[in-house]
Formats: sequence, C-alpha cells, structure tokens
Amino acid sequence: MLPTNSTPVVSTAGPTTPINPNAQETWQIALQVLTAAIMWLMAVFGNCLVILVVKRSRRLQSTTNYFVVSLALADLLVALFCLPMVLIRVISQEWLLGNMLCKVVRFTQYMTPSMTVLVLVGICVDRFYTILYPLSFKITRGKAKKIILVSWFLAIVLSCPTFYFFEVNQSLPYPFCNTYIAYSPGGIMYTAFVMFVEYLLPLLIVFVIYARVVRHIWRVGIRAGRALQRTTNAVPRTKVKTVKMLMIVSTVYFALWGPFFIAQLWFAASADYTPIPELYIATVWIAFGSSASNPIIYSYYNPNFRRGCRELFCMSTMKCYRSNTYAITTSTRFAKRNHVGVAPMVNYSAERMRPPSPYRTFDRDMNGDKKLAWPLPTAGQSTYL
Repeated sequence: MLPTNSTPVVSTAGPTTPINPNAQETWQIALQVLTAAIMWLMAVFGNCLVILVVKRSRRLQSTTNYFVVSLALADLLVALFCLPMVLIRVISQEWLLGNMLCKVVRFTQYMTPSMTVLVLVGICVDRFYTILYPLSFKITRGKAKKIILVSWFLAIVLSCPTFYFFEVNQSLPYPFCNTYIAYSPGGIMYTAFVMFVEYLLPLLIVFVIYARVVRHIWRVGIRAGRALQRTTNAVPRTKVKTVKMLMIVSTVYFALWGPFFIAQLWFAASADYTPIPELYIATVWIAFGSSASNPIIYSYYNPNFRRGCRELFCMSTMKCYRSNTYAITTSTRFAKRNHVGVAPMVNYSAERMRPPSPYRTFDRDMNGDKKLAWPLPTAGQSTYL
C-alpha cells in the first residue's frame, strides 16, 4: 500500500449508544402530546359526567342508560390506563415500563373494545324488543345488569391470550413493547378470531337489527301520517331519538376501531414483521377518539342528559336558574333515595297559608256559596186559604 498523508480519526466520545431509527422529530412528539392531552381531558371529564348524571337523575334511570354507563366505564378505563401508557411510549421513544406492564397494557387495549362491542350488541337487542315487541318481551334492569356482567366476563376471557403473544422485544437496539402480534400460525388464528368476533360479526348483527328497527319506525310513521294522527302503535319520538343516538354511537365505534383491527390482522399475517410506530400510533389515536366522542353524542341527542348536567352543576355550585322559578334541594339521604332534583317553587301568601276559622268555613255569604248544589223540592202555592 502507498503511504497516505491522511491521519486517522480517533473517536473520543466513549462507547457508542444504540440509536433509535424510528425516533420522531420534536414537533411530532409535541403534536401527539397535545392531541393526547385534549383527548384525555375530554374522555375523563365527559365519561365521569355521564356516570354521575345517570346515577343522580331519576329521568335517566333506564335499562338503556345502564348500558351507557357500562360504555362510559370502558371508555374511562381506556383514558386512565391505556392512553397515558401510549403517551409515555411516544415521549421516551422506547418502552421503559417492563415486560409485565407491556402485557397488561396490550391486554387492556384488547379488552375494552371487546366489552364495548358486546354492550353495543346488547343495546341494539334491547332497542329491537322495546320498539318492535313492546308488550311481549322487555329487558328489565336485572337482565340488563346480567348482560353487562356477561359482556365484561367474555371480554376478559377473549383478551387473556394477549399475555402470551405480547412482550418486550429485546432484539432491537432499544426496548420495544410489541404493538402487533408476531407472525405465527397461532397469532394469525387468534387475530383472525378476534377480528371476526369483536368486529365483523357484531357489525353484521348491529346493522341487521337497526335496519329492521328503522324499517319498522318508517312504516309506522307512514301509517300514522295517512291517518293524520298519531295512533297507539306509533313509536314515541323519544324512543326514535334514542335509537338515532345509539346508531351514531355504534357507527362511530366501528368507524374508529376499524383501522386498529385491520392493522393488527395485517401485521400478524406478515412474515417480515417490522415495527412501524407511526402506523400504530395513528391507529391507536383514532381508536381512542371513540372514548372522547361518546359523551359529546349523548349531550347532543339526549335532552334529559343535558338537563341532568345543568342540575348537577347547579347543585354543586349552589346556584339556581332563577330564584322565583326553581328551588334546588340539598343532597340529603332522602333526596338521593328519591332522586329529588329541581322542583317548582310556588309563592303562597300568608293569608292563603293560614288555616280558615270555623266561622268562615260555614259562612256561605263570605264563601259565595249561596246557591245550592241541587234544587230542593218545594210544594206549590196553596190555593186553600
């Protein structure tokens, strides 16, 4: 070799550290943190408000709202547990919470949509029998509670295999909690099963049932319109609004969680698995948007929910709408048990409230009772003098 005049470059930076090739820019991290913070506030505040209003308002004590409270609990679980963990992953650009917490987070991410979709199926079945067969079958509060408990149990059972499939990937230069199930026959079978049971089959059931409900409402409305009056078979407007609200909730769920399930199945069936954090973060943020959107839908389509929110804020701040119109009672045990809320205030004068005296009671001239209730039989004028 010919000698060269170049001098070797000696590194003085010490041992090299692994570089994350998927590291994001600062502005991308800041944008995701801002989005997550707004979503977290909306989900936590909105779903807590849903639970409190349904619990305190007597107008909202129904079987359908029991299902709504169950949905709010699932959305609250997503906001309090899943969303912060994903946010920590975004900020640190690696997984720093250990292998067990990685499994728990993935388990929760699979369990909450499972529980939500099972409750949505229960809601549409309840609406189906309430509107089409209101006299033959009715889902009582006890049955609704049993359906909710079964939904939670099935969701936990369906999500238990995630403890086996998910773990922290140590083969990369940085610790990374697997966002998708790795390629394997078992992983493909489980992901396809979850996709069918938690998304495709419920989507078909909900679509068919709500199609029949809408068809029934349409036919009854046409018949009532021809008769130019609302018959006894007509569906009340409140039930129609409830069906519309629940249809929108179901549509939002299937639209926002669809990319998540599709991405899970796609990567589980890919032999050359490579983590794509951007795609995972995008699908997760879209799916978590369902938790923040449900309270907004309830407040827009349910006037009783809006009224319950006003009553709740009025009680908490001790302010009334108008002192001469409403009176807010304190939160006593009797009020909670009997759901006492807003009551009209009637101004009685002291004269009206004073008990009448016995003389005034029997004074017909003062009371204006000169006329008898019925005429008494009187004898005709005598002609015999």
